Formats: sequence, structure tokens, C-alpha cells
Amino acid sequence: MRKKQKLSKISSSVVTTMDMKEHFELNRDREVWLKHYSSNHQILLVGEGDFSFSCSLATRFGSASNICASSLDSYADDVVRKYKKASSNLKTLKRLGASLLHGVDATKLKQHTDLNCRRYDRVIFNFPHAGFHGKESDSSLIRKHRGLVFGFFQGASRMLRANGEIHVAHKNKAPFCHWNLEELANKCSLVLKQCVAFDKKDYPGYENKRGDGSRCDRTFILGDCSTFKFHVAKELYTEKLKWRQVKGGESKRECTKRVSRVSSEIHSGELGRISPRERTRFPYRYTKESPERHHLLCQTVQAN
Repeated sequence: MRKKQKLSKISSSVVTTMDMKEHFELNRDREVWLKHYSSNHQILLVGEGDFSFSCSLATRFGSASNICASSLDSYADDVVRKYKKASSNLKTLKRLGASLLHGVDATKLKQHTDLNCRRYDRVIFNFPHAGFHGKESDSSLIRKHRGLVFGFFQGASRMLRANGEIHVAHKNKAPFCHWNLEELANKCSLVLKQCVAFDKKDYPGYENKRGDGSRCDRTFILGDCSTFKFHVAKELYTEKLKWRQVKGGESKRECTKRVSRVSSEIHSGELGRISPRERTRFPYRYTKESPERHHLLCQTVQAN
């Protein structure tokens, strides 16, 4: 009887393994959507709490091979300790093939060794928050929140594939509307593509967590909130491609020719007369203030 029981256990585990393999094969070519997200998208999630949002996507897709989910908290010390369901969510994500990263600072994405060379179709940051350090209406706390979002935009804008988007779920009413997400995005060469009402019910199993303080595992009232979708302006994306080719090994003379093709509006000597608001349309590295371009211009002057 014992031998039969052992054999049945072994056979059931083999069947489970085979089922999982077949499951992955079936879902590999079948595109599945959950709201704005497709199983064919390469997705990066930043600032996850108990990983319930990424788990919701993975469960719907039937596979998480296209998902990279990250948290600021470390695994053993924070995530599992702070959130009751984190352990089971992480096990589900791992079983479905997700990439899991911990200790990831949302303002330093490009400095992370596992992220600096990767590109994504969707980069998601749900309800960014710099921590509970006073009333939400305090100007000092609003500055901290804005600094967090701005740092995130700076890194995420450089990690997008062609036609990629950055999604930020955020509250619409005061004082949260005073963060001015669109203004921060414009400073990073991003423009608002669409603003869609966010409904927690669209993502089965998702629980928005406070993430900070003694009540970190509790949810907070969402109220009126939206998913803000940003993308890189097309004209600026073209210039990004040019600069990547320059960094790939073009000669200084070829580089100078490329720079000269950029609109005179950006590189003319009258750039300083353009209003600060207008200047946010162009990334820092494409203007005369760019250290890279300044070095190239100096070399050109010396050559002449």
C-alpha cells in the first residue's frame, strides 16, 4: 500500500509538471488582455507592495514570463514580514515564470544592474508615495512626492521600447492633484497620451497597501483616481535613436553632422530666450547645455 501511495504521489507530481509545461506552451502564442495590459507586453512593475497587482496580471495571462515585478522593500526583512499575502503572491509569480527584484529604488532604475539594459512596453507605478511624514497637504511632503515621481520618470523614460508607455495610477482630487504629474513628465520628454479612470475591480485580487508605518498592510481609500498614460514624444524618440548610434561608435565628424540636423530651435544660440516651459519639451541631453554635446562642440572648434 505504501509503495502504491508513493507511486501515486510521484505520478501526480509528474502530471502537474507536464500540465504546467503544456499550460505555458498554450499561453505562449495566445494573447490575453487585462485592461491596458497584454500577455505579449514586456512589463515592468515598480513599487510593488504585497505584489498583488503583478499577481493579478500573471494569473489572468496564465504566465508571467513577460513580467518583471520589483519592490523597494527587501524580501526577507520587509516584504514577507510586512504583508500577510506577499509570500503566497510571490510563490505564484515565481511558479508562473516572473522575474522578481527587491530593494529597487524607483528613482534609480537605470542604475540597477538587472534593469539598465532592458526595454519595456509598459512601466507601471501604482500610487507612488514618498511615505507618511505629515499631512498630505504640507508643501514639504508634496515636494517629496514630486521628487519621487520625477526621479521615476527620468529613469523609466529611458527604458521604453518603441511605442512603449509609462503608467501611473494616481488620485485626482486635492492635495494629490497638486503633484502635477503632467508637468513632471514633460520635464522628462514625456507627454500625456491618455487618462483613464482606475477601478480596483478590474484587477481581481489586487489590494492597494499603505506600505509605510505600523499600518503598512492596510488598504487606503482610493476614491476618484486614474491611470495616467505617458509616452515619449515621437520627435524626441527619433533624436534618442540618433544619440544611441553616436554612442555606438560613430566618428566625431559624423556625430557633429547628426547634431547639426537637429532643429535649430533646440541648438541655436537663442535657446536661453525660450521660456522654461518651452524648454521642458526637449530633454537636457539634446540642448547646448548637454555635457555630451558640449564636449563634441569643443572638439569640432579645435579641429577647425
